[in-house]
Amino acid sequence: MAGSSPVGFQTSTAPVLVAALLGLICAPQARCENNANTNNTLKTVLFYTCATKAVDNQCNESFSLDQANYANTGFTSNFTTVEQGAKVGIQTLFATHDTFFVNGKGLRPDWQPRWEALKTKLVPLIEAKAVVGFFVGDELFPGKITVQEFETALAAIAELKAEYPWLVSWENEGGTAWVDSFAKDGIPDNLDIISFDDYYLSVEEHRKFHEEKVYPLLKPHQSTFLVPGTFATNGTSSWIHGSQWCCGGTTVHDCDLCMVNRTRAFFDWAKVDDRVTGLAPWHWDSRGKDEVSKYKEIGVADLPNLRAYWKSIYEWVQEHSDK
Repeated sequence: MAGSSPVGFQTSTAPVLVAALLGLICAPQARCENNANTNNTLKTVLFYTCATKAVDNQCNESFSLDQANYANTGFTSNFTTVEQGAKVGIQTLFATHDTFFVNGKGLRPDWQPRWEALKTKLVPLIEAKAVVGFFVGDELFPGKITVQEFETALAAIAELKAEYPWLVSWENEGGTAWVDSFAKDGIPDNLDIISFDDYYLSVEEHRKFHEEKVYPLLKPHQSTFLVPGTFATNGTSSWIHGSQWCCGGTTVHDCDLCMVNRTRAFFDWAKVDDRVTGLAPWHWDSRGKDEVSKYKEIGVADLPNLRAYWKSIYEWVQEHSDK
């Protein structure tokens, strides 16, 4: 549905002035650079999009090839997608949830032979750097698995990481209650990157929660991805009016511009915080209003100003990150 006209929005006769918009929100000839500081560890742009149907939040494929030159990374468990992505500059964090876990029920009884078989297939792709790490799962805490089960999977992955030290492991959470699962010992040592999505929080509230609740859980080698909500809706539910979104009931043009400003605030933060190593916005594609979750139907692909701004972010990351 990327590239199709959003359904259900009012239309706007106002012209879409991408260049003018970027000129307003970025310093002239600076392409969005914050001259006060530059976070050279900000290396990843990944659209957290379920290209395949999600099952209880678990998604096995996040990217489509039209994300080339907008994202440099994606996650998938599809070997064809891995190879196709590598050809257009998108590296893969291989999705391993279903290798290790029965969704919502903990470790699979047969996880060990499944992991051994998967490793054999992955090694050539790892050596080619088409696969650069692992996406372990989404919103696993509290309740879907135990911390011990999580650590068992991470320890198995760590053995492969020891052979190929550029590999990383990442897990995403939802909401804020998950931090309680790690209050005693912090984020497990074998996880490199943690992130969480919460679309009720403002950018300022996100940052405050990271600084007060997430960063104290991190070891020195660990970092975070930020997960900006980058979707639009024409819905008028109480959820919309109770959140920071300004997209309910407006034209697609107004919503598009609103989302650029929100994304800019996340990016400005990421550029100066070296604990942030990636941006994983949700989501790229457009879908039906009730698909995946309500009132989040229009993705970046169909918001022209937001799409242009994410391209600018991608170009900044490609230019400024450590290679």
